[in-house]
Amino acid sequence: MNSWIDEAEKRQKEKNTVYTQDTREESVIIKENNQKIEPFINKLNELIERVSKISPEERKPSLEIGSTHLDGDLRYEFYGSAFKIKEKKIAFLFKKNVNFIFWRRIYINVTDTAGLLKITLYEKGTSQLNPNDIVKQKIKLLSNINNQNDASCYNIIDWLVFKISMSELRRNLPHLHQ
Repeated sequence: MNSWIDEAEKRQKEKNTVYTQDTREESVIIKENNQKIEPFINKLNELIERVSKISPEERKPSLEIGSTHLDGDLRYEFYGSAFKIKEKKIAFLFKKNVNFIFWRRIYINVTDTAGLLKITLYEKGTSQLNPNDIVKQKIKLLSNINNQNDASCYNIIDWLVFKISMSELRRNLPHLHQ
């Protein structure tokens, strides 16, 4: 005769086995995705290094460009900044050019879904005259890892150094329709 204790332990063991299998499968998929995305990330880092060696006059309006990544982290971050003049309406009649400093960031996240990336584009601008005057834009995309290529790298770099707009990058970057 089985006691309720034996049955509860058996059910718990079955649940733990299923959870362990799912966790193993996820970690294998993440590892595979990391291996697939590595050449793309390396190409982006190589281009960033090349751009950062160009004189500030040649890469205007871009001020800074770089990347960050912690070992073992599933997120890659690439960033750029620039001073840009933005036209602002004053009292609905007049227009005034205001100098803004803009920061652009792109986050590339490796997912636990086979062959899939999450890409987040983020842009923030702050007026130099009024720090409370802030402009923000954020777009999230899903993309197939296999669709990322050298053209994608160049488009991302062009966006980070303010050569193309966010809408142009979104159009040029291969992504799944959401």
